[in-house]
Amino acid sequence: MHHSSSMVIQLLVLFSIVGPRTFALQATDFYVHDLPLLPKGASSIRMHAGLLPVNPQHHGSLFFWHFDKKYPSDKLRTVIWLNGGPGCSSLIGALVEIGPFRFQDENTMIENDGSWHLYTNLLFVDQPVGTGFSTIDTDSFIHELDEMANQFLSFLDQYIKIFPELLENDIYLAGESYAGQYIPYIAQAILGQRSTLKLRGLLIGNGRIDPVTKYKSYLPFAVANNLVVENSEIYDRINIQAKQCEDALSKQVHVSEEACYPILDQIIENGAMNNHHRQNQKGRCVNVYDIRLDDIYPECGRNWPTELRKYARFYLRRQDVMSSININDKKVRWEECSSSVHNAFTVYNSTPSIALLPNLLKQIPIILYSGQYDLICNHRGTEAMIDGMTWNNGTGFDFGNGTSSPKDPWIVDGESAGLIQSARNLTYILFYNASHMVPYDYPRRSRFMLHQFIQLDLISFPDTTTIKNIEESTRLTRHVAIIVLIVIIVILALTGLIWFFVYKRYPTKVPTLFSIIRVLRTKTRNAEQQQSVMYSRLNDSNIDLHVVDSENFV
Repeated sequence: MHHSSSMVIQLLVLFSIVGPRTFALQATDFYVHDLPLLPKGASSIRMHAGLLPVNPQHHGSLFFWHFDKKYPSDKLRTVIWLNGGPGCSSLIGALVEIGPFRFQDENTMIENDGSWHLYTNLLFVDQPVGTGFSTIDTDSFIHELDEMANQFLSFLDQYIKIFPELLENDIYLAGESYAGQYIPYIAQAILGQRSTLKLRGLLIGNGRIDPVTKYKSYLPFAVANNLVVENSEIYDRINIQAKQCEDALSKQVHVSEEACYPILDQIIENGAMNNHHRQNQKGRCVNVYDIRLDDIYPECGRNWPTELRKYARFYLRRQDVMSSININDKKVRWEECSSSVHNAFTVYNSTPSIALLPNLLKQIPIILYSGQYDLICNHRGTEAMIDGMTWNNGTGFDFGNGTSSPKDPWIVDGESAGLIQSARNLTYILFYNASHMVPYDYPRRSRFMLHQFIQLDLISFPDTTTIKNIEESTRLTRHVAIIVLIVIIVILALTGLIWFFVYKRYPTKVPTLFSIIRVLRTKTRNAEQQQSVMYSRLNDSNIDLHVVDSENFV
């Protein structure tokens, strides 16, 4: 009895030592072997996806989807992309904005001509817990930004155990909208607590960063874009609400302020749509993400973009797709935006992320970019925020000597794509004719922005055009080789025929190359002699030339 119990104890000790290593998750456990509707040209993309635990006590895990870069480059880089909400899945960015493929229709995916994965790895993370495919018990949603950042660090710790190569990569945090709150908090946590990670910069598009300038910008933006007519009845009504909002913000600034909500509501419900009429149609409202569009009330933009609601949602709910990306719980149902996460994430005690930007700008460069026609996080608010922010011994884009950083035309592919302005580690880009989701509208331009920001060096590495030229040259070489091979085969076949006829004429002799040449020379001499006789006969005056002519041309 004592002996058997001792063996049990030894086995338990052995399992405690070996077991965790033996049964630890491996990269192969997350490999995406096949993906339904994957475009043929994208079949070579290496992908990993799945859930990693961040709060096991409450079944909390974060879902990730990683895409390897397509081509070699001067450095190892990874872009970590986050969508906003709060509670909106980052797979929106993967399938509608910067990922390797997009939907053409419900049964067809095509390669994204502006994908960011050409020279950088892409890592999309559904966070915080409960977002997208990520999981959590219904009583354990998080509420504050510092909780979110710490949870994200836990995710990175788990991720690095399985994919330690991330430690060798330059890392860039990128995202849009409410990610303007997420990204600075995560960046601060990484720089302060995870120095082994090489965080090199931040990219925030149409970011919700400063609540004060955001709420103040709504009415001026609406007037400038003919959504509201100045000094009209609706203008006066919104102006009263704007003053109430300002009073609330003067007491205490929260990331979200309920007293300010009516401003945006009035604009989208009663403002003119598409600059065509001054009064809203019944049951319609302005699209808050692109004021050139409208939507049914009360969605007001949530049905946009079409590919998200019509194709991506149903695709990500397919069991074969879920199985491919290692989601094996059939009860899981993907939502582009979780109302449960949104309602729980009150951030009432969190300082708005604008307070973090000056310190971050001392350490890493940041790009803020805006789409011209976004209303909810519009460019006027971002520009006002920058103008009033002090960082690196200066305020706004002022150089401090009576001059300011110029707003230069931003040229992409020979076209005027927007305006760009830079100073002291901060760059701002206004994208012309773009919405809240800039990469959705202009994927190639957004990728150009990324490549400029990360200072991609392709001198030692061919760009896509060079690669295409190399592939074309390889195909041409292959075709020439095939033609040469065919010519050689024809020559060999003719040689074989000649060999056969020579052997038939001289069966007692084994034909050699010299004998074949001798026979050919003999035949050539005979032909020349016959031709000479014919010419001599033609010169003979006794020959009837008419007969000869008739024989030649019959």
